[in-house]
Amino acid sequence: MTTLKSLLLALALLGALATSLAAAVTQKGKANGNAATGRQLFAETCGPCHSATSKTTNVGPGLQGLFKGRKMPATNRPVSVAVVKAQIQKGGGGMPAFGSKYTAQQLDDLIAYLRTL
Repeated sequence: MTTLKSLLLALALLGALATSLAAAVTQKGKANGNAATGRQLFAETCGPCHSATSKTTNVGPGLQGLFKGRKMPATNRPVSVAVVKAQIQKGGGGMPAFGSKYTAQQLDDLIAYLRTL
């Protein structure tokens, strides 16, 4: 009977570990968005200041390869989903704050698109 208890305990611990790892991956940078919808949002609201196809500065820095880099172009903060979302919502480094202009889903869509650049 102790072998069965040990096996059940091991399975329970393995399940808890898998859940923790999944949560850690989500916190580090996965966004559940639609890149096609995000592309449209980018074109409408971000495109006038930012290029999606180059790193050249227009009004704001070009965002090509944003998530492939280590630091944000204007603020030099580390690139992550949380930092990019905060940049969009709170602004900084010359960028105005967009606050609650986007819903949580729209932000996820925008991030999903930015990750494709």
